[in-house]
Amino acid sequence: MKRLLVVFITSLIYFLFFLHDHIAVGFIPADNITLNCGSQEKYSTAQDDRPWMGDESSKFALIQGRNTKSYASRAVSQNSVEEVPYMTARISHSEFTYSFSVTPGPKFVRLYFYPTLYQDGSDTSKAFFTVTVGNSFTLLRNFSAYFVAKHMDTNVDSFMREFSLVVEENQRLNITFIPFSPNSYAFINGIEIVSMPTALYFEPAGDMDRPSVVGETYQLNDFTHSALETMYRLNVGGSTISPMQDTGMYRQWSPDDPYWTSIVGVVPCNTSKQLNYTKIPNYTAPENVYRTAKSMGNDSTANRLYNLSWGLPVDSGFNYLVRLHFCEFEGVMTEINDRRFRIYLDNQTAERTFDVIELSGGDGIPVYRDYVVNHINQDYLSIELHPREAVTRYINSILNGVEVFKMSNNGNLAGPNPPAPPEPGPSLVPTTEKSNSKKALLTIALGSGVAGFLVLLSMVCCVVLLRLRKEKRHHSSYKRKSSKSTRGSSRRLPEQLCHRFSFSEIKSATNNFNQALVIGRGGFGNVYRGHIDDEFPEIAIKRLSKGRSSQGEREFEAEIKLLSQLRHVHLVSLVGYCDDGHEMILVYDYMANGTLRDHL
Repeated sequence: MKRLLVVFITSLIYFLFFLHDHIAVGFIPADNITLNCGSQEKYSTAQDDRPWMGDESSKFALIQGRNTKSYASRAVSQNSVEEVPYMTARISHSEFTYSFSVTPGPKFVRLYFYPTLYQDGSDTSKAFFTVTVGNSFTLLRNFSAYFVAKHMDTNVDSFMREFSLVVEENQRLNITFIPFSPNSYAFINGIEIVSMPTALYFEPAGDMDRPSVVGETYQLNDFTHSALETMYRLNVGGSTISPMQDTGMYRQWSPDDPYWTSIVGVVPCNTSKQLNYTKIPNYTAPENVYRTAKSMGNDSTANRLYNLSWGLPVDSGFNYLVRLHFCEFEGVMTEINDRRFRIYLDNQTAERTFDVIELSGGDGIPVYRDYVVNHINQDYLSIELHPREAVTRYINSILNGVEVFKMSNNGNLAGPNPPAPPEPGPSLVPTTEKSNSKKALLTIALGSGVAGFLVLLSMVCCVVLLRLRKEKRHHSSYKRKSSKSTRGSSRRLPEQLCHRFSFSEIKSATNNFNQALVIGRGGFGNVYRGHIDDEFPEIAIKRLSKGRSSQGEREFEAEIKLLSQLRHVHLVSLVGYCDDGHEMILVYDYMANGTLRDHL
């Protein structure tokens, strides 16, 4: 008996160590469903050791029409995708529904897709379909998994879409797949449903406030009747955090590097700092999110000129919930006023003065701040942090993590498909051994010519790209797939610039361009006297008159390029500029004693 007890305790310790290495337990979900669609196996094990239940032998109801049944099929080629849940699929030319009996409360719903050729002959590049949840939400509409996969910057065509929604009391979770046209069909490879705490996204946690609406003076009180789609979950300054390393809800955290647009910044890390979850629950994010970050470094002069900035491609026309994670761990930042900075979202001021220590109460204490950005009318979301020079001890800013969620609009979360991928060109290689020598020579000649042309084209592209990189604007050049520039602006300004103001800040500084504040007029436009709180107490704001020609744009660019590099006691200093949309606005130090012209 004693020996048996020793074996049991040893096994328990081993299991706990294994569990600690594979999953950071912070929350145990009531519902943890993984459905391997199209699989006849009762259970299959994924690469991360999670078991997936085959849908043909599952307890979850599959509802479909009487005349047309869905069918299961297996992918022809694996192409480096994971076996489970991607290699089998449920396919149908008519509507079908999975019905899940789950506990009430908020859930993650994750849909897995592998658009490829299947053994029954189905080519999922031809599949266009809609996905709904009950009568409440449209998750996807006229959706092409093939277009999405070909548009991704990866070598693997499989992917997952994550949604969040609240299931009401006595309500089943019904997920319906509907072919978009009579000639199309729908398919799904895997479905995952995981419970989440109410206070994770849909309610504020601990001492955290409800989401602030950017550009407004109110907070968002309740959005439990909305659905969310996860657009980004970034471990800023850190590496990938796998679903098994999450806090019990199997979220994946990705590095922020593909979306990082600053030309300065450092990546601090502190793996030994003891974190104290006194403000938020420990399941909010994995500890590694709060142990890494990006900050601005020790060069105060350089930090005055730049922002920490990220650019994230999004679907236009929706509201977005943006969560920013913070934790001070660098040692020197331990008191209020040590590090204070502004937060800009979508070129609007989200926070005039943000202090991590003031919010958290000390270093090593994780916190977050939620914001809602309304009606984004462009295809990217910008996040920028800039030091509050007048009220901070260190000219610096910091960010540990980012989560961005699309919010449903009248029950709809469906965005447009990406552009259709180009059709493959005809092959130049002969397809039969009977091709005569003339055809072979012609093929070789054509191939050589094309190869030479491609080499020449590559050289030209390299030269052009190098020139563009040299001219790249820091504040509005985002790594996105769209070719649109910031709010329609096509100007390229030099990298080492002064402060970039948002248009909303300029309007506030001039009381919406109040004519009573006009202190001068010229060929360029009106000059207004204004102020932006204690950091810029007195400034002169010059706004280009509307309707100006390209000559005015060239003058605008030239003045920024010249004055941003000149600093002299007898010259008026250029404080910053604004180029939102088609605006061209210059901001100078205010000359309290008048201009040289006045004295002459």
